Amino acid sequence: MLKILIYNITRQDILRAEDIFVPNLGSVKGKTTRRSTEDVKATWTKVPRELLEKYGAVTLAINIMARNKMPFMISTSRNIHFGTAEFIHNKTKQTLMKSIPQIARAYQARGFQIHNILGDGGFEYIRNVLSEMGLTLNFKSRNTGQRSSSS
Repeated sequence: MLKILIYNITRQDILRAEDIFVPNLGSVKGKTTRRSTEDVKATWTKVPRELLEKYGAVTLAINIMARNKMPFMISTSRNIHFGTAEFIHNKTKQTLMKSIPQIARAYQARGFQIHNILGDGGFEYIRNVLSEMGLTLNFKSRNTGQRSSSS
């Protein structure tokens, strides 16, 4: 059986207890300052020759992903699993043809060469331009499920 003892507790006693045991949120927020973070320092190392010999010819998978209605060009490479993500303003041919060479330069800077690009049928309209750049676009047709390629 629960027994409750009655004490003479006043409103002032409760206010004092709150002052002692409950932090003043406004005070805590007001005294917290943001500390500056250190800049990320990128360091580049030379890719080992053995790795370039084995994986130098890169197959790249690309797609456009939207996050909060903002489109991003996403890429990842087979075997070495290097990925990129770049905000793009739209999905026009001109925009994509700026983004893909930037990705290619990132690989070329380390000695890799992109030979094949995998994408869905949404990239078919840039197939000829990629072909002129020496890149083969392979894509899966949205309607038939068949793979198609160009050289």
